[in-house]
Amino acid sequence: MVERVKILIIGYGVLGGAVLDLLSQSGRPYDLHVGARNVQQASLRANVSRYTALNLGHHPTIEVMHMDLMNIEATAERLAALRPDIIFNATTLHPWWIMKQLPADAYQQIDKARGGVWTPIDIVLVRRLMKAVREVGLESLVVNASFADVTHAALAAEGLAPAIGIGNVANAVPGIRLAAAHLLGCDVKAVDVRFFAQHYVSYRMPSTGTTDGAPYYLAIYREGRRTRPEELDHDEIFANVAGQFRRVGDLTAQLVTASSAAAVIRALADRVERVVHAPGPLGLVGGYPVRIAPAGISIDLPEELSLDEAVEINKGCQKFDGIEAVESDGTVRFTAESAEIMRKLLGYDCDAVALEECEDRAEELAGKYAEYRRRFE
Repeated sequence: MVERVKILIIGYGVLGGAVLDLLSQSGRPYDLHVGARNVQQASLRANVSRYTALNLGHHPTIEVMHMDLMNIEATAERLAALRPDIIFNATTLHPWWIMKQLPADAYQQIDKARGGVWTPIDIVLVRRLMKAVREVGLESLVVNASFADVTHAALAAEGLAPAIGIGNVANAVPGIRLAAAHLLGCDVKAVDVRFFAQHYVSYRMPSTGTTDGAPYYLAIYREGRRTRPEELDHDEIFANVAGQFRRVGDLTAQLVTASSAAAVIRALADRVERVVHAPGPLGLVGGYPVRIAPAGISIDLPEELSLDEAVEINKGCQKFDGIEAVESDGTVRFTAESAEIMRKLLGYDCDAVALEECEDRAEELAGKYAEYRRRFE
C-alpha cells in the first residue's frame, strides 16, 4: 500500500490556490489540507482545484479547516490533531502585488526602498506559525513563501527558521536555462544551472537584463559539463532573459512562484533526491541551489565555491535589497538609503527591527502605507 503524505497549505489566495491546483494535478498520493480563516471561501477555492483535477483525470483528497495564524494556541491545537508531514505557509499580511496597484510614479518612488524594508510585515505570520509548530513538538517540514531570503535568517536566532523557502531565486532559473540553451544552440533539457542570488537579483535581472552590480554566482552546465566563461557571457544571458525570454510581471507570474513551491513540496513529499533552487534553506540569508534527499536538505555547491563564500555573496546582494544585515539575535538592520526613503515617503522611521518588535512595527508600517495609498485614490 502506497504511503499517503499529509500536506497542509495555509492560505488559499493567488499563491496558495495555485499550489493547491498543481499538487491536485500531480497524480501523487497526497492528502491535501487547506487551513484558512474563511472556511466557506476556502472551500469554494478548493472545489476549483477538485474540478480542474477531475477534468484531467486525477482524484485528489482535499479537506478544508479553520486556521488563524494570529492565534498560536488554536493553531497548535489544529496542528496537533492533523500532524501534517509538510506545511506550506502561503500567507502574508502584505502581498507584494498590492503596491503594483499604485499609480506608476508612486510605485516607482516606493519601490526604490526595495523589498527588505517590508520585513516586519513578512515575518509576523510565519513566526507565529513556527511558534505553534514548536509548541506541539511537530517534526513537520515547514516550507515558507514569505520573503524567506530574510525572514528565515532572522527566525533562526529563536530556533524558529522554517526548513526552506520558495520562489525568488527559483523564479529566475527557468529564464536563465532558456537563454543559455538558446545561446548554446542546444535543447533546454541539456542545460542545468547552479545559481546563488538574493531576492534582489532574481527580481531585477529578469526585467532589466542586469544585476545593477549586485553580486551573484552562476554556474552553467551542458550535458553535465561545466561551460567555460568564453562559451557563455553572463551579460548576454541576462539580456536574453529580459528580452526574448521575458515574462509578464503581473499576478499571472505567480504561476512561476507556485511551480517553484510545488517542486520543493513534491521533492520533500516524494522522498527522492532532487536539486531545486530556493531561498532561506537551513536558516541562511539569500537563495541557493538546494539538494533535497531522504537524508535531509543541503546546499548543492560547485567544487570551487564554499558555503561561507556563497553566504557572503548573498549578504552582499541583500544590501541592494535594503538590508544592511541580519544580526545574530535576529534583528534586521536596513540600509540608510532605504530607511530614509521610507521616512520621506511614508513618515515611517525605522532603521532596524528586532524580532520582539516585528508585530508593532508591522502594524505601524501597514498604517503608514495605507495613508500613502489614500493620497492617490
